[in-house]
Amino acid sequence: MHSEEAWECPSVPESPTKVHPETGNLEVPTGPTSFEVPVNLPGSVHSVLVHDGTDAKDKKKSKGPVDPGGKVCTVVVANDLPAALEIKFAEEAKVLYPKRYHKFRTAVTRDSVMQICLRDNPKISGSCQVSGALTLHASKSFGYFGVEARHFLENEKKQVQRERCLLLDRKKQMEKELAIERREHVLWYFPFIVLCTLLGIGLLALCIVVEPQGPVSSVGLSSAVVVLLCCLGLCGSNFQIFGARFNSGLLKWLAFHAGSAFFFLAALGAAAAIARYIFAGYWWAGLSAGLPCCCISGLMGLYFSRTSLEENIKREEDDDKQSVAERTIVFHGSILEGKGPCVSSWPGKYESAWDVLVTGSRKGNVSAAVVFLPEGSEHFGCHDPIPEEENLEGSCWCIPVYGEQKRWGCRWWTKWMNNIEEAVRQGAELEVYFFAGMVGKGKVENFSMAGKEHLRREAIQGKLKQFLKSSEFQAIDRGIECLWKEPRSDGSSQYSREVHRLFLASLSEEDRKLLQASEGLGNSQKAEVAWLERKGFAYTERDVSAWLA
Repeated sequence: MHSEEAWECPSVPESPTKVHPETGNLEVPTGPTSFEVPVNLPGSVHSVLVHDGTDAKDKKKSKGPVDPGGKVCTVVVANDLPAALEIKFAEEAKVLYPKRYHKFRTAVTRDSVMQICLRDNPKISGSCQVSGALTLHASKSFGYFGVEARHFLENEKKQVQRERCLLLDRKKQMEKELAIERREHVLWYFPFIVLCTLLGIGLLALCIVVEPQGPVSSVGLSSAVVVLLCCLGLCGSNFQIFGARFNSGLLKWLAFHAGSAFFFLAALGAAAAIARYIFAGYWWAGLSAGLPCCCISGLMGLYFSRTSLEENIKREEDDDKQSVAERTIVFHGSILEGKGPCVSSWPGKYESAWDVLVTGSRKGNVSAAVVFLPEGSEHFGCHDPIPEEENLEGSCWCIPVYGEQKRWGCRWWTKWMNNIEEAVRQGAELEVYFFAGMVGKGKVENFSMAGKEHLRREAIQGKLKQFLKSSEFQAIDRGIECLWKEPRSDGSSQYSREVHRLFLASLSEEDRKLLQASEGLGNSQKAEVAWLERKGFAYTERDVSAWLA
């Protein structure tokens, strides 16, 4: 496992209708009806008109057949639920977004029925008999549909809130670990650097005071000056590095400038010592020390002049974050002894459940073969060759897994295979976790096809950017802006799921079916499961929802 041009459609007024004081129905103003964008939705017999609730001129009429025995009426549907709905009436289907309404003008009879369902869960549906002109509310005009829809939305809101809290907890934990990391540097390393700096300056002062007693002592003293100046240069740079971890901005500033000041004093001391040796008659000793001291001073002066306080602070913060990530985020797997269950493949989009899995594994409660090497970790971007006995093409494991080399590398795959081999030796029960409600789906034909299928899916997904810039999407973008954008447990939101549905509808039937058939396993998971089958390792299929409670 390893993470525009547009044309605007006219908007509807914030309150386009009024409530009748006696009937409670919406009184729709005369004039413009709605603007519509044709989109072929998968699984629908009709060409569905995706409607964002905006108005255009009152020239559009229903495309359904007019019943000679029926009466032409205007039926208004208002979406007062915070979700995308699909409405079918008079052989037409409309997608209606929150806070929007749509007017159907068609012939109706006593047998006319309007159907409604949630786009996110079509099983939650309802119907209403329509016999004349009236206004319908999604929340209360379709029987138990409104109750079931609100229950579904409340559950999703709880998931969103839970994910928000878990994300906040993860951030707090990272901040806590960062604070510990910085405190260790400030309490232990920084005092040590200060002590070494003061000791070096004291020894350099001693070299200035001591009179050379002969050629041997002059060589020794000049050599000591060179070594001390070099050490004090390192101390000065480390003074700045570790000082950048102070919480106080003033202390960071003092530490940064103190580092360069200490080295400046050391360079002056070295110059004074060299001058003393030359005046004492040991000019060759002073010259032998002067040349390297000049080089050291020049290099360190260049370093200090090109280093800014802000860059230094940012670099140290990044180093601390990477160090914390290596301890808290990076996961190499942990195989427990015995024949118990072992998590062998995991869908990475369930981040909170993944945190629970990793925490349990580090405590010794869960056996897991899965590996996660995020960007910035030691083995990120490393590639491992394929052993000849595997009879697979490619310079590294990226080729059979992804079809091409990837920037994150394939070291994670090597570690995962080793973990699987260890779990099999232990006699563990290998478990593969699928997306919620999609157990057994999303597999590739075999391991030799995993890379090719991955490239094809990537090529189709690459059309998403072009779709988001298209006039068809931009025409309804203002409507779906009302959908929730915060993620739930599977990392998706109302907004992202609706965009995905609209994107699927824009694809050819072949491409759409390919992407739909691939749902159930993550990209890396498809190769993992195919590898288990190639090796003949038995595994149990599980639903990830067991970890979402």
